[in-house]
Amino acid sequence: MVCLLTLFASVFSAFIVSGHSVKLNYNHNVINVANFAMDVHNRMSSYPYAFKVVDIISDAAQLYPPARVKYMLQIQAAQTVCENHASVNVTDCALQSNAEIMTCSFTIIAVPGNDYIPKHLLLDQCV
Repeated sequence: MVCLLTLFASVFSAFIVSGHSVKLNYNHNVINVANFAMDVHNRMSSYPYAFKVVDIISDAAQLYPPARVKYMLQIQAAQTVCENHASVNVTDCALQSNAEIMTCSFTIIAVPGNDYIPKHLLLDQCV
């Protein structure tokens, strides 16, 4: 039990991050959930070209029992040269030369470091 509480304390302290604007210089878990949210947004949209995360403007996280974290992110995304379809992987997609930029707010529930447990996108707002 002490081990579990120590784990939660370290996860909690590692994920209470807020308000720094750094170009994708973030914890792997934050980048992972930002990309997950953008992938879901692309699948749900009718954009002709896929968008990808280019900047994380702000992030905050809360421990969400039993072992999940609720991430609240504001990101900037740019339009890529890759056509938007269900199986697009934007990792290797270049940005368009005059790429459209949008700002998105996402709220995601996830288990940090566990790609086997599904993530859930709770809020998806892009302008």
